[in-house]
Amino acid sequence: MSRWANALPNREEQLETKRKAIIREAARVFSRRGVHGTSLDDVAERLGVTKAALYRYVPSKQDLLYACHEEAMDIAREAMDRGEAEGRTGLEKIRIGMARYMREMIDAMGVPVLIIEENALSGQQAKDIMQRRDDFERRMRRLVEEGIADGSIVQVNVKIAMFTLLGAVHWVTKWYSPDGAWGAEDVAEAVIEIATRGFEARPGKVLQARLNK
Repeated sequence: MSRWANALPNREEQLETKRKAIIREAARVFSRRGVHGTSLDDVAERLGVTKAALYRYVPSKQDLLYACHEEAMDIAREAMDRGEAEGRTGLEKIRIGMARYMREMIDAMGVPVLIIEENALSGQQAKDIMQRRDDFERRMRRLVEEGIADGSIVQVNVKIAMFTLLGAVHWVTKWYSPDGAWGAEDVAEAVIEIATRGFEARPGKVLQARLNK
């Protein structure tokens, strides 16, 4: 019986699973309606729950926004962990990690516009997210430097290269539609390929993006 009990999620794990589902669905609502145009009532209606039920998981809209930002940063961290584990060069690590980041953001959160609207947060929550973004950007700069050192990336201004790549990735939030013809993998592969070719040391054959189908 204990073996079965260990295999089943406990109450705390169930609550966390529900909370994560709420956060990810809320991100989709924020994407469609905009941060300032979305209320907790809108999120509750989308989830098919009462506002009182929603309060069990997030006490306010500000806390929900903060949770969405935290989820986005968790996705970014886990994606770059995978990139660093699987890539052989600085460039490969960047491409694998950032492509995974894009796929996860599109599939899990519907490419939330809120990731480029950090001014929607305030106080300590804003400081926390900005700190995590700064840490992520430093990590990206280190990978660009690693690529320059191993010869996979040309001599380039590290900050400009990093900001160019992140700008291309986050601008997808402005034009991508989950109802369109392009899937998460198509977009991720094409955008990362195009965005990194400008500083690739030995450009290979151009990716035949499935976007042209």
